[in-house]
Amino acid sequence: MARLKTTKQINTNIKQINANTPSINTLINNHNHSHRNIFKEHSNSSEFKIYHQNIRGISKKTDEFLISVCNNRPQIVRLTEHHLTAEEINSINLDPYKLGVSFCRQKYKYGGACIYISKFLEFSTINLEKYQKEKDLEICALKLNMQAKNYTIICIYRSPIGDFTYFLTNLEIILNELDSISNELIICGDFNIDYMKETSKKKFFRFNFKLL
Repeated sequence: MARLKTTKQINTNIKQINANTPSINTLINNHNHSHRNIFKEHSNSSEFKIYHQNIRGISKKTDEFLISVCNNRPQIVRLTEHHLTAEEINSINLDPYKLGVSFCRQKYKYGGACIYISKFLEFSTINLEKYQKEKDLEICALKLNMQAKNYTIICIYRSPIGDFTYFLTNLEIILNELDSISNELIICGDFNIDYMKETSKKKFFRFNFKLL
C-alpha cells in the first residue's frame, strides 16, 4: 500500500496552498502590475510553495489568476479542470510560469490536469500515459531536485462519474512506482471524494493509502 503525505507530513519548508476559483471581483486595479518582478524576487526563497486550484476553465481567467497568486507567490501551480485541449494549453500565457506537464482530454470536453512551474526552476517530466484515462484518472507529474532531495509533484483530476475502482487501483500502482525514484511524493488534485460524509469511497481511499 502507498503512503500519501498530508501537508503536515511534508517538509516544513514546503507549503501547499489550496484555493477556490478566483472571484470576478479580484483586484482588477492591479491588472497592469508586473508579475515577473514579484516572482523573481522570491525564486530563491527558503520557503517552497506549491499551489493547487480547481480552476474550472483557465482560458478567460489568466489575468485574474496571476493577480490572485501574487501574495502567496508559489513556485509551482497545479490546476485541475483547465478545460483545454493539448493545442490550446500550449498557447496559454501564465508568465512567469512555464507549462511543465499536462493531461488534456481528446474524446470528452473539459476536465484535465496540469502543472506550471517557475521559469527559474529546472525539472523533468514523468511519463504516465499508460495509466491516464479520461474522467477516471487524469494525472500528470514532474520531478524536481531541490535541497539534496528528489521531489515528485503530482496533479490529479477524477470526474464525479469516473470509474472509482480504476482510479484507486492505478493510482496505487503509480505511487508505488514513483516512490522508488523519489525521496518525497507530493500529490494534490480533485478526486471528487466527499470527505464531509462517511462514504464507501472515502473509506476505501483512506484505507488503501493509509491516510491519517
